[in-house]
Amino acid sequence: MSVFKSFDHIGIVVQDIKKAINALSYFFEFECRERMEIKETGIQIAFYSLGAGQMELIEFQKPMEEVDSIVLEPRSGVQHVAFQVDNFDNTLASLIEKGLRVVRGFPREGAHGKVAFFYPTEGLDLMIEICEEREHIH
Repeated sequence: MSVFKSFDHIGIVVQDIKKAINALSYFFEFECRERMEIKETGIQIAFYSLGAGQMELIEFQKPMEEVDSIVLEPRSGVQHVAFQVDNFDNTLASLIEKGLRVVRGFPREGAHGKVAFFYPTEGLDLMIEICEEREHIH
């Protein structure tokens, strides 16, 4: 049985979130479900519903010194895949015990609740994020 409750979203870094939103709207008729700016971290985010999950566009506007640069790399494209978990703290401990390393600066509060990113590992050159929505936090 999987340690994950469900697929949550795929995170895509873009250089210009307004242009990305316009392109998704024009070419694919996607509607942005939610857009937010997290001023203290200099991040703009746009969310799109995709069946049972979401697509998250991310534009980094300034460096975050307390977070490892792997999260903030200026390259565009798929950055991470996120999964919901039932018990954030237990899942975090279990994955660390198995040898995954948490990205410096995490866990922390994300756009909708607790999040933690894990460094890519051999055989999987992609960051994995676990998240627990605020309403699920005890």
